[in-house]
Amino acid sequence: MTIRHQGQQYRPRMAFLQKIEALVKDMQNPETGIKMQNQKVLVTSVPHAMTGSDVLQWIVQRLWISNLEAQNLGNFVVKYGYIYPLQDPKNLILKPDGSLYRFQTPYFWPTQQWPAEDTDYAIYLAKRNIKKKGILEEYEKENYYFLNKKINYKWDFVIMQAKEQYRAGKERNKADRYALDCQEKAYWLVHRCPPGMNNVLDYGLDRVTNPNEVQVNQLSFSCLHSGCCGVLRRIKNCNSHAGAPSPQPAPASVSDPAVRGTEAGAVLDLFATFTTVD
Repeated sequence: MTIRHQGQQYRPRMAFLQKIEALVKDMQNPETGIKMQNQKVLVTSVPHAMTGSDVLQWIVQRLWISNLEAQNLGNFVVKYGYIYPLQDPKNLILKPDGSLYRFQTPYFWPTQQWPAEDTDYAIYLAKRNIKKKGILEEYEKENYYFLNKKINYKWDFVIMQAKEQYRAGKERNKADRYALDCQEKAYWLVHRCPPGMNNVLDYGLDRVTNPNEVQVNQLSFSCLHSGCCGVLRRIKNCNSHAGAPSPQPAPASVSDPAVRGTEAGAVLDLFATFTTVD
């Protein structure tokens, strides 16, 4: 399986993401999962929230691992955006205390292959610019001006969408609006991380071909080539042991009825193809 993402034709899917998702689904089990309840953040009561200590304790009991191993695994879950913090949205780690967290909606999980387009990021920054009245973080300002130049031909559409989303957000109740803001910020911290922050979704160098297909083709060719060499060695050994005082018999041909359709015929046919000079 591969992930297609932002101009790169093939990207290897990280196998452990599916394992993390299976664990996150177990966390949300109504009977055996983490207990969630309404929690107060400042003066806002946020529904379906949980504490970092509850998450850590559940991982220890579920997987029978040490606290240190559970802490490292919990950090992975948060860094990849499966759980997002409510009180410190910029710090994507699992704090083993009473800090509050929520589960990210599956639509924003990394394996959903939803591309982080420049237009969507520009709308997000424009909406934050409207909400904060121009007070953005330094890296957000740089990205805002860069995208303004890059997609200037549809900047009116970006501003229109940002205003519409800002207006729709104000119509929600305060708790939902706060939770959605943290959710959206966590998503863009994962997919457009700030400078100096480790990009967990960096898959390395771009590839224009599927490496799995190349490996399969090379393996098939090497097996056939080794088979040809083995047959030729056996023929040479037989001839050398028999001696050559009498005329050599004609070599086997694929056209012979006894050879056609057999494995030896297929090998000889392939060898004839490789040794034919145009």
